[in-house]
Amino acid sequence: MHKSHLEPVPSLPPIPNSKFIKKFGRSHKEQDKLSVNQSNTSYAPKEPIENDPHLFDLLLNDSLHFIHYGKTDSTVTSATVEKLVEKLTREMNYDFLMDFFLTFRQYLTPIKLCKLLMSRFRWTLLEETDERQLIRIRTFVVIRHWLTHYWTHDFMNSHTLRFMLCTFLTQLRTHPAILTSPRNERIVSNLRKIMKRQRRFYRHLDTDDQQREPSWTGKLERTIRKSASFSVHNRSLLCKPFHMDLCHSKLLSLITHQDNYKSIVLKYRSEIIAQQFCLIERDMLQTVSWDELIELRWRKKGSSTRHSVIQDTNLKGVELLIDFFNKTCQWVTCEIVRSTALETRVQVIEKFIRIAFKCYQHRNYSTLMQILLGLQSPAVTRLERTWERVNQVQKDLLNQLKELAKPFKNWKNIRDCMTKATEEVTESFAVECVLTQSLKGFEHVDGCIPFLGMFLLLL
Repeated sequence: MHKSHLEPVPSLPPIPNSKFIKKFGRSHKEQDKLSVNQSNTSYAPKEPIENDPHLFDLLLNDSLHFIHYGKTDSTVTSATVEKLVEKLTREMNYDFLMDFFLTFRQYLTPIKLCKLLMSRFRWTLLEETDERQLIRIRTFVVIRHWLTHYWTHDFMNSHTLRFMLCTFLTQLRTHPAILTSPRNERIVSNLRKIMKRQRRFYRHLDTDDQQREPSWTGKLERTIRKSASFSVHNRSLLCKPFHMDLCHSKLLSLITHQDNYKSIVLKYRSEIIAQQFCLIERDMLQTVSWDELIELRWRKKGSSTRHSVIQDTNLKGVELLIDFFNKTCQWVTCEIVRSTALETRVQVIEKFIRIAFKCYQHRNYSTLMQILLGLQSPAVTRLERTWERVNQVQKDLLNQLKELAKPFKNWKNIRDCMTKATEEVTESFAVECVLTQSLKGFEHVDGCIPFLGMFLLLL
C-alpha cells in the first residue's frame, strides 16, 4: 500500500444490530411501518458502528463498496476505514502494516482505531473456527505493533486511549473463550504486560537513563564536550558533504597546551572505548522518530540554531546525532594535536586507528566515520614527523578503513556493509523477538549502528 494513494471513502452506514442484518429481505412497506413506530416511541441512540463486531460480517469480501485496488497491481487506492482494519488483520503483510500506522492519523483518530480493533477482536470470539483463531492472532500482532512502536505518538499523551484499551483487556480476562483457551489467555496476558511495560518505561525514562548511565560513558561524553569547546562550521556533516574548514591556527589557539597531557584514550583498552561509543550512539539513535525524518525538521531550524552549542542539552533526534558527530570529529583531532610530545601523539594516532577498527568489527559505522574524519583533518595530516613514526601495520589498517569509507558511488562500500548486516536478520523475525522479549535468535547475530548521514543526504 502506498501512502500517497490511500484515500478513505465515506464510512459505512450505521448498522443497528445483528438481527437487522439477517432481515434484509424485509419489504419497503414493513420498513416504512417500522420507521413510523420508531418515530412514535422513544428509544436509545444507536451505538457507533465501530462498537458492533457484526460489522466485519459485511466486510468478508472485497466489495467495490468498501475497497478499490489499482488497475495494474494490488495497491489499495481507496477504502473505508473499517475495510482497512479488516484487511490489516486478515493478512499479515508487514509493508501494509507499517504504511497503515504511518498514515492512519490523516483520516482516522487513534480512539476510533482502538474501537475498531477491539470490535475485530470481539468478532473473532463469536465463533471458534480456524479462520477466526488466525485472525485473532493477527489482531493481537497489530495491537502489539501499535503499542510497541507508536506509544509516544498515540498512547503516552492520551489517558482516554490507555484507559479504553486497558479496560477492554481487563474485561477479556473473564470471557469464556479466553478462560477455556490457554493460547487466548496468553494473548491477553501479553498485551497487558506490554502496556504495563511501556507505561512504566516512558514514565521514568529520563530519571532511569540518568541512573543507568555508566560512569565511563558519562566521562567520555564530558571529555568530548570539553575538548570540542569551539564552534563547528554551520554546514554540518550529516546535511552536506563534509568540509573541514577550520584552519590549523584557530584550532591550536583554542587548545590548552600541557606538556604532560595524556589523552584519555590511552588509559583504556580499545575494545572498552569502542563498546562505550556503541552504547552512546545506540541511545541517541533511539531518539530519532519517523515523523522527524518525514518532516525534515532538522533542516527547518533557523540559522542561529545550526551552530554547535556545547551547553545545549535540549537537542534530540537527528539534531543530537549531527551535533555529536561533529563534536566527536573535532575531539579526535584535539586529542592528537593536544599531545605535545611526539611519541605521545604517535600513540594516540595508533590508538584511534585501533578504536576505529574495533568499531568496524562491532559494525558501528557512525563512530568509525567520526574517527576517520578526525584523523584526516588538516590539523592532523600536516604532522609529517608524527606520521613517519606511526607503525606501518597501523597505517595499512587505516588505509583499508579509509577505502571502506570513501563516498564514491553514493558510499557504496559502507552501504554494502550495512546492507549485509540487516540481511542477516529479517524484519519480521526482529520485530517478533523484540516484542516477545526473546533474544535467543540474536545470540550469534551482531547489531549495527548505521552511518545516518548517508541516508539523510538522500532525503
